[in-house]
Formats: sequence, structure tokens, C-alpha cells
Amino acid sequence: MHAKEAALAEGLAPLCLTWLAMPALDTDRFGTFTREVPRAGTQLEAARAKAMAALAACPQAELAVASEGAFGPHPAVPIVPAGRELVLVLDRVGAELAGHDLTLDTNYARAEVESIGEALDFAARAGFPEHGVLLMAPGGVPPVTRDLGDATALAAAAKARLIEAGGLWIETDMRAHRNPRRQAAIARAAADLARRWAARCPACARPHFTARTAPGRPCAWCGGATDEAWRAVARCAGCGHEHVALIDPERRADPGSCPHCNP
Repeated sequence: MHAKEAALAEGLAPLCLTWLAMPALDTDRFGTFTREVPRAGTQLEAARAKAMAALAACPQAELAVASEGAFGPHPAVPIVPAGRELVLVLDRVGAELAGHDLTLDTNYARAEVESIGEALDFAARAGFPEHGVLLMAPGGVPPVTRDLGDATALAAAAKARLIEAGGLWIETDMRAHRNPRRQAAIARAAADLARRWAARCPACARPHFTARTAPGRPCAWCGGATDEAWRAVARCAGCGHEHVALIDPERRADPGSCPHCNP
């Protein structure tokens, strides 16, 4: 519905999937960025609902792939906007695997403006017209003016809104087919999914045998455990097989990060 096919196919190319033509499927019913339809649960739950609907609509398919994006403050640096993409693959027995991408390379932004010039300036910063923008009443209240093709159309729509409401809300269009940065992030999330799929447990061949870092690097002064990454731990969710490797084992942590030496 939002032209994600090429980005998904690019990221998932290593899996050599055979793609099937999908019947028309209204994925907006699972949530819209314009807040007209609340998202169906969490980001993962929304992607799962899309994939389940795809399997129902395409009975000859063995797998369904769906993506869901979310935008807001970066989890580690809240003053900076970030985009998080999730790409999910689901089979008919309910087994699923997800890939992720968290990026600062997003044009996610919104503002209330009082003139056509301010609206055009906002749009230019967002990368319009390649990146779309949306217009709403002050406060971000629908109905939404979307799919504006050029500065002339934007100026005319902004003027009409300003006359009607005395103010104007403008925000970046985060739908994938109107946001090339999102397309790139979706491709990266799909590539992450492909990597997780290919990482097989050596004991049972289940996908997603991927390592996560664990803290505990010894302090250079006292030798005690710190919060710095020390081990890479891969554990199979199926059979429980585990592999642990030390990360840069000869290096010791700066005492400044030690809770004993620098409480």
C-alpha cells in the first residue's frame, strides 16, 4: 500500500524468497501516522497483525513479511528525533522473526506556522517535494491535506488552511512511499532480519542464534565488574544451546566506570 516492496526485497535478497502478488489490503486499518486511526497495539503487534492479514488474504503464501515504523525521541538522547523500523516475517504456525533499525537519519518533524513562507521553509528543510509534508488544523487536528506535489500546490493549500483556521500545522509525511529516508531504514531492518535468519543454532539449526553483549568487564584498578560490555552471549530460544565469547579479553575497563573505584 505504501510501496515498501523494493526496500523489503533489497534487504531480504540473501534469503532468495519467491514473492507473490498480493491482493489489495488496507493496512491503514492497523494505524496511521496522521493519528486518524490509532495503531493496533505495540509496534511489534501492529506488524504481526499486518502479516496475519496478509496470510489470510494470500492462502498460497508460506510466509508473510510486514513492516512497522515508529518515530519520536531517541531512547538514549531524548532531545534528538529518531526512527525505529521493524520488519517481521511470520509463518502459518505462528513462528516469527523480526529485524530492527534505529536511526538518527530521519526528517521526522512537526510545527505550527502562521504564514505561507514559514510552511515553505519547513517543507524545504524536510526535503520537499521528494519527502512529503502533511497539513492540518492548528494542534495537528485532522482532516489532513496530503500528497502535495510541488511548492505551488503546497502554497495554495497552506493559504486555504490559514484563511479557514487562522493557523496551520505542518509535519513530515512518514508514510514510506512519501519518505525516501524511511525506505532506506526499512531496507536496513530487512537486512538485519536476513542476518538473524541466517544465524543458525549449531545444535538444532533454529534461526536467530545471534549474540547479545553482557556487562562485566574487569576494572583496571580493582578487577571488579563494571557495566562495560565484556561477553557476547548467543543462546538458542529453541534448544537452549549457548555460546559465550569474551569481547577484547585483554583490555580492562577505565576505573572511572567502576562502581567500586568511582562510586
